[in-house]
Amino acid sequence: MEKEKITLGQIAKKVGVSKTVVSAVLNKKENKKIFVSEEKKKKILELVSKYHYYPRKSAKELATGKTNTIGVILHRLTPFFSLLLEELQKEAFKRELEITPYITEGIDEKEEEFLRMMRDGRVDGVIITAFVEGSRERCRKFSSPPYNLKILTITVPVKNIPSVRFDGVKAGKLAAEHLIETGCRRLCFYGGDGKCERLKGFIEYIKKKKLSDPVVITDKNFRGYFPDGVKYAKKFLSLKKLPDGVFVYNDLVAAGLLSELIKNGIKVPDEVSIISCDNTEVCLYTNPKLTSINSHPSLLAKIALEKMLLFIDGKKIEPLHTKVEPHLVIRDSTRK
Repeated sequence: MEKEKITLGQIAKKVGVSKTVVSAVLNKKENKKIFVSEEKKKKILELVSKYHYYPRKSAKELATGKTNTIGVILHRLTPFFSLLLEELQKEAFKRELEITPYITEGIDEKEEEFLRMMRDGRVDGVIITAFVEGSRERCRKFSSPPYNLKILTITVPVKNIPSVRFDGVKAGKLAAEHLIETGCRRLCFYGGDGKCERLKGFIEYIKKKKLSDPVVITDKNFRGYFPDGVKYAKKFLSLKKLPDGVFVYNDLVAAGLLSELIKNGIKVPDEVSIISCDNTEVCLYTNPKLTSINSHPSLLAKIALEKMLLFIDGKKIEPLHTKVEPHLVIRDSTRK
């Protein structure tokens, strides 16, 4: 039979103490500003156990001044961002924190509105996982008075705002190095808006090896989804001489390109090698399976939560900006 519910006030009455004392024991703040004898503490904890008492979240917030909730702003739950959110949730669970996702669909007005909503104290901090138009300015605005949000980004850093990101320049260099080592000479970067670090590193390595400049297929309206991979394939297939090695912005876009190449009778990797980025499960669903750059979302999540907790507690974050090293995972879409 289910035990009757008990309130904080009833526990206090049974033990003969104030509700403040019971709250202090539950929040492990006794014997600091509030003295509680071992006998009273034992009685409080026995009643809590007997009646399975659990304090309401609002009561805990009043006692600690914290919500123990982190807001996470994402574009969409694509395979990479779903995995990143999952890893953030795992790390938060270890630290008795909650994660609340806010999906912008890549719309800058939604990001603005979500940040405005979060200034009411519903979260202790905000993690922004990707930028849209004007995100850098919004980060600066909402992290400053009168808003004072504690913002951390998993993106290219904004000055004075803590960040963690995978090293996109290194990823581009790894991709170019692998394609060249496997015999590719006519190279291509596929996807992105033309400003990303992956493209920068890709071009830098190709220039270092004194090869011809790569074909670059980008679009300022790029979103990073499967339809983009299909859409830009038309331009790729119209080239007079097809590149024999392609570095694609991410796994979803690579899957779109791969499907179009196969549809047009082009053999991968015999005629065109493809390497993508992020190393999500998408890589295992294609035929051939995609070679990809692992951006380590689990490590990104771990570092992000560690930094956020320091930030919330008012402690110094060193280093302010962290880069995670990417790694190449070779599968069947590139030559051996």
